Amino acid sequence: MADIVKSPPPAPEIPPRGGLWGHLEEQFGLRQLIWEYMTPVETNSIWYLLGGVLAIALVLEILTGMLLSKQGLWLVGVVLAGLTFLLSLTGEGLHWDEVGFAVPWHVSEVFQAFGLAGFFQYTFADLRNVATATPKLGQIYAAHIAITSILLVVFIVWHYYLIRIKGISLPFWLRASGRKAAFSEHVKGWLIYGGIIMGVILLLALFVPRDAGIVPQLLPSSPFFGSKHGPGFLGTKPSFPISWTHGMNVFVGEHLSIEPDIWGTIIGMTLMLLALIAIPFLDRSKQEPGNRAEAFSWRTRGWAFVAMAIFWLVMIIGIIQNAVAGAG
Repeated sequence: MADIVKSPPPAPEIPPRGGLWGHLEEQFGLRQLIWEYMTPVETNSIWYLLGGVLAIALVLEILTGMLLSKQGLWLVGVVLAGLTFLLSLTGEGLHWDEVGFAVPWHVSEVFQAFGLAGFFQYTFADLRNVATATPKLGQIYAAHIAITSILLVVFIVWHYYLIRIKGISLPFWLRASGRKAAFSEHVKGWLIYGGIIMGVILLLALFVPRDAGIVPQLLPSSPFFGSKHGPGFLGTKPSFPISWTHGMNVFVGEHLSIEPDIWGTIIGMTLMLLALIAIPFLDRSKQEPGNRAEAFSWRTRGWAFVAMAIFWLVMIIGIIQNAVAGAG
């Protein structure tokens, strides 16, 4: 009796997607690669799997070596800066007034710029509807207390570990005395001074009250209820730590005529992030500077200074533009 050859199961029907994901599937054939590319069952043996394990181990070895280098220590600091920015951003949204409402509003604008607002159900109509906007607030709350803050602690510990391995650079204006102290002494100093700073912030929070703000426009009691425009157009401004984002939106909209103006935040964040990532790779000095001439050497650190200047230029433009911007 002839053997019966079983045909492979048909690939599941997946409806085509629009926007960015649909474009990626159309260009790279990801759906066909995942669902329709058939491989012999014999390739699921231990020998083939060991090859994959070896590839993953190689990648981890490369990453570990990079993260223990000068560049790795700097990049962990860049991640810490990014997480601090996200804490400020999500914290702004939790103060559910018109200023806080600007956070999900701008998230929607970013999604719209890339054609993803409908996919994530983050359109302006979704935000103006209390029933669909309330879960968005829950997502921001979860990101603030359960994701970003935990990652911040993890990377702080990682950063301290790298400092313990790589050592601490001395300011170029100080000469090494040769005396040594336990690393715990540095940690103790950070905890003491950090505790003082946090105590001052706590006292300010207790004795300098903040008003409830303007009711967000999706509620009938808001003076902006039914408005066709977003919080920024109506004149609301974010708090200082993220004020540069609104300033960059105003700058590209008014001075560069780029619409939608959310591209100001996107361009600004991209330039600042790329500048910070590039600095340790552009700094060609082999060791920490021992004097002012080495610290400000344009021959070895000139391009790193240019990258840092780009970062601060974007920041300063955004802060100043936000300060002078009005409604509309």
